[in-house]
Amino acid sequence: MTGAIKFLPSRTFAAVAFAVFGFVGLIIWGEYSSWQSQVARIEADLVQTAKALVQHADDTVDMAKFPLAALITQIEQERGTPDMPAKITQVMKRQIATTRWLDALAVIDADGRMIATSSSIDASGLNFSDREYFVFHQASETRDPVLGRPLKNKLSGQWILPVTQRISNPDGSFGGVALAAFILTELTNFFQGFSLGSEGSFLLVRRDGVVLARAPFLQTQLGSSISSYDLFTTYLRQSDSGSYHYTSPIDETQRIGGYYRSKHSGLVGLSAASQSETLATWMRGARIRWMSCLILVTITGFLVWRWRRQIMLRRASEALLVAREAEFRLLAEGSGDLIQRFNGNGIREYLSPSVREILGVDPDAMIGTHILENLHEDDHEVVSQLMERLRQGSTRENMVVRRKRADGKQIWLETTLNRLPGGTGADIRIVAVTRDVTRQKNIQEELDALANTDELTQLANRRSFNIHFEDMVLQAAKQLAPLSILMIDADRFKFFNDTYGHAAGDDCLRALADVVRGSIRRSRDFTARYGGEELAVLLPDTDGAGALKAAEKIRQRVADLKLPHEKNLPWGYVTISIGTATFHPARGDRLTTAELFEYADHALYRAKNSGRNQVAAAGDEAVRALGRPDMKSF
Repeated sequence: MTGAIKFLPSRTFAAVAFAVFGFVGLIIWGEYSSWQSQVARIEADLVQTAKALVQHADDTVDMAKFPLAALITQIEQERGTPDMPAKITQVMKRQIATTRWLDALAVIDADGRMIATSSSIDASGLNFSDREYFVFHQASETRDPVLGRPLKNKLSGQWILPVTQRISNPDGSFGGVALAAFILTELTNFFQGFSLGSEGSFLLVRRDGVVLARAPFLQTQLGSSISSYDLFTTYLRQSDSGSYHYTSPIDETQRIGGYYRSKHSGLVGLSAASQSETLATWMRGARIRWMSCLILVTITGFLVWRWRRQIMLRRASEALLVAREAEFRLLAEGSGDLIQRFNGNGIREYLSPSVREILGVDPDAMIGTHILENLHEDDHEVVSQLMERLRQGSTRENMVVRRKRADGKQIWLETTLNRLPGGTGADIRIVAVTRDVTRQKNIQEELDALANTDELTQLANRRSFNIHFEDMVLQAAKQLAPLSILMIDADRFKFFNDTYGHAAGDDCLRALADVVRGSIRRSRDFTARYGGEELAVLLPDTDGAGALKAAEKIRQRVADLKLPHEKNLPWGYVTISIGTATFHPARGDRLTTAELFEYADHALYRAKNSGRNQVAAAGDEAVRALGRPDMKSF
C-alpha cells in the first residue's frame, strides 16, 4: 500500500505535466496560425495594391492617346500651311492646360528636329533622332501609340515616360513623331499613397521586363530589364497575379511581394512589404497574448500543485480531466476570436464569450442552433458541402461567409473548422475558430470601386463599361433578349471649353451625367463616361423603339436645363446628340461588342451631321452608307 501511495502521485504529476505541455503546444499552434493568417492577409492586400497601381498606370497611358490623336489630326489638317507650327503649338498648350500629369507635348520632324512643343524652353539646336522611340517609329509603320522606356527630358531635365505615335506623310513615308510625355514622379507619388512601411517598395514594369517606375525612386533601375528575375521566369508564367517571398537583389532586403499583370496592356505591378517589418508588427500584438498565456500557465501550475497536495489519490484521474477541461476553456475564453464546437449535424454545442462582441448575442442563446442559421442564403450551399466533406473524413476546412448580427447588420466571417479525432459520420465533433473580416472586405470593395469609377462624373469609367458590355452581350445572346446601347455626345463641347473655361466644362459634364443618371432608373441599366464628353448607356431587355424613347427623354431633359452655350447655334444653350443601336439575338443577330458599338457610334455621327440636338438610330444601310473609320484605332 505504501508503494502505491508513492507511485500514484508520480503518475498524476506526469499527466499534469503532459497537459501543461499540451496547453503550451496549443498556444504555439495558435500563434503560428495567427502569423500565417497575417501573412496571407498581407499577401492578398499586396496583390490588390499591385492591381490598383497597374490599373492607374493603364488609365494614365490610355489618356495620353487622346492628346496625341488630337495633335496628329491637327497636323494632317494644317499640313503645308506656313503657320502650322504656331497652330499645333496652341493645340498642345490647350491639352497641357487640361491634363496636369502631362509634362509636355511635342512634334519632331523626320530629321529629328523639334518643330513645335508645349514647353517654353528653347529647343533649337537639339536633335532627337538618337532617341529610342524615334528610331523605332522610323523603322516601323505602325500608327498605334507606343509606351517607351523612361528617360530624361532634354529640355526640363525631368524623368518622363514617353508615349509616342508615328506621323506619316500623305504618301505613307515617315514624317516624324508626335510625343506625349508624362511626369514619372506623378506615378511614384501615387505609389507612395499606399503605406507599405519604411522598407516597402513598388515597381512598374513593361511586358518585356523593362522597369518604368520604382518607389522609392532609384535612377539606376529606370529602363533596366528584370526579365531574368524570378518574377518573370517563374511566377508570371504560372499566373497573372499572385504573391511570393524573395530577397531584393538591390538592397538584400527580404520582402513579401504581390504582383499583377494587366490583360489590357501587359504592364506588371509589384508591391512589396518587408518581412522583418511585417514580423515586428505581428510581434507587437503577440506579446500581449504571450504574457496572458504565461500568467494563465503560472496560475494553472499553482492550482495543480495545490490540488496534488489536497485531494485523495483515488480521485486523481477525475481531477486531471477537470483540469484539462479548465485549460481548454481558459484558452477559448481568453481568445478574441470566436471558438465554437459543433456535432456532425452542424448543431452548436459550445461558444466562447467573444460571441457577444462578434455576433451581439449571449453564448447560451446560440447553444443548439444550426450552423446555417442567419447565414446569407447564397452561402448555404457552400457551407453544406463543407460539412459533408468533414463528415466524410476531411480534417480541416476554411470558409468566408456573410452572417447577420443580432442588430441586423451583415458582417463577413472567416472560419477555420477542424475535425476532432474519433467518431464517424454524424458522430464527429468539430472545433471552429471564427474572426470578423468585414473591414478587410470593405477595403477590398473600396479599391475595386476606385479602379472602376470616373472621378469627375462618378459614373462608371471606360474600363468598367467594357467589362459590363461584354457580359451583357453574352447574357442577351443566352437569353435571346434585346440589348440597346446609347452613345451620347455634347454638341460643340470644344467651343464650350474655349468660351467658358475647362472648370465650367467639368461642371457641364457633371450636369449631363446627373441627367443621364436620373433618366436611367432600372437596376440592370448601366451608365458610364466613355471618354471626354462622351457618355454611354447600356439598356438590357430594351428593343430599338425603347432605346429611341429613352434617348429622346435624355435629350429633352438636357435641353430643358438651358445651360448657356452661345457658340451652340441656333439654340444658344447646351444640347446633346445621341446615337442608338440594338442587338436582337432572337432575330438571328450575331454581333460582337465592337460591331454593336460601331453601329451606335455611326448613328451618333449621323445625328451630328444632320444638325445636332437629335437622336439617330443605327441601321444596316445607314452604317454602310456612312463609311466612317473605326474610332477605336485612336
